[in-house]
Order: sequence, then structure tokens, then C-alpha cells
Amino acid sequence: MAVIRSIRGGTAGLNEEERLTIARLLIKAGYSVKIGYRVIPGNTKGKKEYIVEYWEKGEKP
Repeated sequence: MAVIRSIRGGTAGLNEEERLTIARLLIKAGYSVKIGYRVIPGNTKGKKEYIVEYWEKGEKP
């Protein structure tokens, strides 16, 4: 499984439309995709890290 990260407010920020576009392209390429977020560990401000996880079909996430 691989992860594409986007930290909100950071220099690598991706908006929702960009994350959906990436997910669509990965699905067309034959991958299974999960879009979500997680709180960045150790961040006292509770910033979220938006992620696009993908893996080959048949592989467990």
C-alpha cells in the first residue's frame, strides 16, 4: 500500500478536487483507492493530514 499525503496549510497542500482527480486516475489504472484524513501525531493544534491510499486490487490494505 502507498500513501499520497497533503498537509492542510502546508506547501504540499492538495484541495479536494485534486485528491479526487488523483483517486480517479488511480482507479482507472487498476488500483483500489481510499481517501481520508488523520490527525498529525504530536501536533498540538490538531492539524489534519489528508491522504489518498492506494493498493493493487486483491492486495490487502
